[in-house]
Amino acid sequence: MTRLVRPAFTLIELLVVISIIALLIGILLPALGSARAVARSTVSMSQIRNLNTALAIYATEHRDFLPMHSSSSDPSHPAYADPRTRWFDYLFPYLETIDVYVSPNLDPEQLEASTRYFAHTNTSGYPGGPVPFAGYGYNFQYLGNSRFNPTFHRNLSDVIDASGTVAVGDCSGSRAGASGAMPGHSSQAVYAIDPPLISARTAHPDGRAYYAGGSVNEPNGTPDTYLWRSWTMERNNGAANVLFLDGHGEAVTAGELDDSNDDGVLDNGHYNGYGDPYRQ
Repeated sequence: MTRLVRPAFTLIELLVVISIIALLIGILLPALGSARAVARSTVSMSQIRNLNTALAIYATEHRDFLPMHSSSSDPSHPAYADPRTRWFDYLFPYLETIDVYVSPNLDPEQLEASTRYFAHTNTSGYPGGPVPFAGYGYNFQYLGNSRFNPTFHRNLSDVIDASGTVAVGDCSGSRAGASGAMPGHSSQAVYAIDPPLISARTAHPDGRAYYAGGSVNEPNGTPDTYLWRSWTMERNNGAANVLFLDGHGEAVTAGELDDSNDDGVLDNGHYNGYGDPYRQ
């Protein structure tokens, strides 16, 4: 019986097949990466909408007052607490789903720089170890600032433009004045969002421009001032996921937030609660 001999692939044919496979991989990998990014963005938006639920319940139980951003480390201050508590600690009793409090869009370096821990879990005896919080900041200068004595808590009745006022969103953290540092340097301001301009109402009593330092003599809106500022971080396909005080979440760019009337000039209209671009 005659045996049929199947001819082998030639070298050229193998190279063509390999090239086609490589081309398909090159086409599919970016699409898969984009799909993962969209999925992370969707998870992040779901998280901040859950934070809105906790924020709303907190306000209801505190006569419409919003939480302050942090307790004080000064024993003489009325907001003193040891261990220190922060705005997410005040929301935790109303939302105990711990996965909600960590942004899915942080790379390992950002996660390390941005992580803080819930005060009640940051003890040696807490089961499972400390519970982290990372990636989201609070519009503290206009909603709840503990730098003052007495502390400042914004009442919802004083907010005119709830749908346009930032409550919580993706935040960068501060470079703490070090131009070569990544945002969140030394874990500075990793739970706060600063407006683009100094808040005349709630700026630091010692004249600090933003969260971790700076000077009121710095020209507002120049890149140098951003060394101190913790701004809204565009982690979601070129946009920041932001929760507004009326409860809706939206993906917006930092530029859109920092220029509420789209006139090319930085303003605090999306931060001050009044929707007024000329009010600091």
